[in-house]
Amino acid sequence: MIYGFLLLLLACFFQGSFGLGMKKYQPFSWEAFWTIFSLVGILIIPVVWTWIEVPNFFSYIRQTSPDVLWTASFCGFLWGISSIMFGKAIDSIGVSLTYGVNMGISASLGSLIPLFIFGNIPAAGSFTVLLIGAAIMLGGVAVITKAGLLKEKLITASGQGTSSGSSLTRGLIIASVAGLGSAAMNIGFSYANQAVDIAVADGTAKISASLISWVITLSGGFVANFAYALILLIKNGTYRDYVAKGAGSAYVKALATALVWFLALGFYAKATALLGPLGSVVGWLAFNGLSLIISNAWGLRDGEWKGFAAPKKLLLWGNVILILSWIVVGIANSMA
Repeated sequence: MIYGFLLLLLACFFQGSFGLGMKKYQPFSWEAFWTIFSLVGILIIPVVWTWIEVPNFFSYIRQTSPDVLWTASFCGFLWGISSIMFGKAIDSIGVSLTYGVNMGISASLGSLIPLFIFGNIPAAGSFTVLLIGAAIMLGGVAVITKAGLLKEKLITASGQGTSSGSSLTRGLIIASVAGLGSAAMNIGFSYANQAVDIAVADGTAKISASLISWVITLSGGFVANFAYALILLIKNGTYRDYVAKGAGSAYVKALATALVWFLALGFYAKATALLGPLGSVVGWLAFNGLSLIISNAWGLRDGEWKGFAAPKKLLLWGNVILILSWIVVGIANSMA
């Protein structure tokens, strides 16, 4: 189990870091960046990585119930819509605050809903501790959100213009709605585990077979992301960005962001395979909580909270609460 948590830590680092690539990607427009990110990160890398570890993974997908495939893909489609909103929120309110609101909602719903859907509710003691951990995590997210609202108030009061404050409010709303869709990702991942079970029964190591769930779930996410970005690319004529001066660095940033993003999901999948029956529940809570801490560290380093001493202090306290929640969730997993 210790290896599962180590892989989870690695996944959290990547998850908390990929948002950096969604800032300052000029001369690309958002849609030019997102088209490449979707094609490479959501489609090509998951398929290639899974094929390397499980060469005949498509045969296991064909053996999976169509209802399962459609449900998992639809969950991925809902996530795809939310991921678009996530990228827009980062443009509005920055990395640390977007992660805070989004991941708090995603963590609580995305971890607990699969428990009730699949009837995999643990013993009373473990379940109680798990709920306490989830509640503590939501408390941490609430503190971080309060930090953002205080920052908004200071921006408005400083005379920098109400547009900045309005943008922050709009960004908070977008990030909140995106969190609902993000929770669907783990629900779809849990559904798609039927294909993983088929692969394991055929002799494939579970740590490798776990990647198959992402190929299924992300198929719907790719449709939503790629189609939307491509429509904007054609509508706005921004396909010209691909040959604009300085586009080389934007290509590198888009490709690196895509790679880091799926490294997070790939290692998360492997971690859940090693964490036992509550892997996708405990793992998702910890995945979101620790990723949030890392993203906040990047946000502080990037100067997003410079000049906002009181909000910054609240942000740091929110991170302390999140660390406590991760410890409690780990205890719940050990009791399961």
